[in-house]
Amino acid sequence: MIHTKRNSSGNGLNGSNRSRVEDNNDRCTNHEICENSEYQKASIPSSPQDRAREWLTYLYSGHTTATKRDEFVVWLNSSDENKQAFTRSQKVWQTIGMTDSAVEWMQQHAAQQPATVPKAKPTRVLAKSLMALSAMAASVALLVFNGVFNTTTHLTLPQPQTAFTSPVGQNRHITLSDGSDITLAGNSSILVAITDNERRITLRKGSAYFDVSHDPSRVFSVTAQQTQVRVRGTAFEVKYSPNNSLKISVQRGLVDVADLPETAEQREQVLQLRPNEQLHTDIQGRFISPITVFQPETEFAWLKQRLIYDNVPLKNVIMDINRYVKKPVIILDNSINELPITASFTFEQIEPMLDGLASAYPITLTHEATRSVLTEE
Repeated sequence: MIHTKRNSSGNGLNGSNRSRVEDNNDRCTNHEICENSEYQKASIPSSPQDRAREWLTYLYSGHTTATKRDEFVVWLNSSDENKQAFTRSQKVWQTIGMTDSAVEWMQQHAAQQPATVPKAKPTRVLAKSLMALSAMAASVALLVFNGVFNTTTHLTLPQPQTAFTSPVGQNRHITLSDGSDITLAGNSSILVAITDNERRITLRKGSAYFDVSHDPSRVFSVTAQQTQVRVRGTAFEVKYSPNNSLKISVQRGLVDVADLPETAEQREQVLQLRPNEQLHTDIQGRFISPITVFQPETEFAWLKQRLIYDNVPLKNVIMDINRYVKKPVIILDNSINELPITASFTFEQIEPMLDGLASAYPITLTHEATRSVLTEE
């Protein structure tokens, strides 16, 4: 067995990698943003489109004030250009609905719009077209104003889901607007939607640790495939494992794990986990293991940039390792998938650990240009 002595100096969590829009002077690249030649000549940070994106970001932040809302209404109604810009940005927002940074997302989406150059038309036809477009724009702007604002103090903006991802090679820490903290393992992704009534998370891939702010009035749910975890204030991890199974591990508090029914005839099955208890579910949400007890120092070691295993199948170890290496490790022989591994190493020690693995077991490690391959000797 391989057992690397644990380094006593923990590295702690990586800092937040929150997306930032660093360049407010992005050049116009198409007619979705650049509606005339002057816009195409130079970037104008105070253009209606820029202001519309700023207002949307602020209005969706959940921290608006009556004074700022009144200021927005004045800005929106000060010109038709402002109304059209806000309508266009809101359509982009509602169409995509997922981003790590609202401003960056809308800018990227706008940059992907195909450039269109209108063909020359006879004066009479062009005049009629302009009148029709003006009428349409006025109608849309009115709909936006009436649909988005019942009054200047009551916002009815739809709540979009926000996507957070972590890069390969490092964890990522996120603090939500409700005060909950989330740590994503490397190469992981979640969707977040927080409203006045609920807090919904979808784990799309990888692993995530949740330290949930207590709120009796709003359930905090994490959904992955057909499994849903529900809490009101606790700490736990949801992790994708080989074969698309899930592992739910609780560190603090009580956690309800539900097998979501796929048809109306099925009944929802729910199990409750206590601290240091763990459960596995399959892709259909079925419970595929009894509730077991685990060692939190081992299970949550990745939060301190360390991986610890005690008789864990090789395929599980490699799946975790691939969250932190640029060049993926592939097992080509199924015969070694279940090989039990005992090891302890930091993220920076992954390469030496793989070399040691090949030395201690009848395994061959081959480094290729784009991947490392493990085969039976």
